[in-house]
Amino acid sequence: SAIANTSRNAEAPTVLATGPLAINQAIKAITIARTYLEDDGIDLRAHCEFEDVKGFKTKIQLSKARSKPRGPKINKDDLCVKKSSDPFKVAGAIAARVRDMGKAVGVYAKGSEAVSIMIKSVYISCNYLDEDNLGLLFVPTFMELENKIGDTMQSSTYLKLTLLMHQL
Repeated sequence: SAIANTSRNAEAPTVLATGPLAINQAIKAITIARTYLEDDGIDLRAHCEFEDVKGFKTKIQLSKARSKPRGPKINKDDLCVKKSSDPFKVAGAIAARVRDMGKAVGVYAKGSEAVSIMIKSVYISCNYLDEDNLGLLFVPTFMELENKIGDTMQSSTYLKLTLLMHQL
């Protein structure tokens, strides 16, 4: 992966994405790059910015780290984002959990529209947390969840973001 090679040999790159499909693919590529970098003892953290809160043009700035956050398990406090979710309401819930818990928070989604809303929600929550001199970085992982569809259980792959709080 180009992201892994660049991160291995230089500073971690910035990824640009426009539209829900591109944002979804960018987050997947970052997640895959993290697995390629495991043997090198390198992990990636991400911070995103949107050109316009109403649009879907984003810049995802990556940085290197040496430690891994919690894995792709669901915690009772994690938020599930759907394609119909309001990013401002999700952002408010993220900011409230970060303020209340003072530690890592998880958010997960399935599908390009839901993933792009999840990323936008993280960006908006960073704006809400600025007032408290708090910032967020995110770490994406894949996770499998069982869903009941009719009478059968089916496994689905979700993208989960572990949100790491830091002082500004």
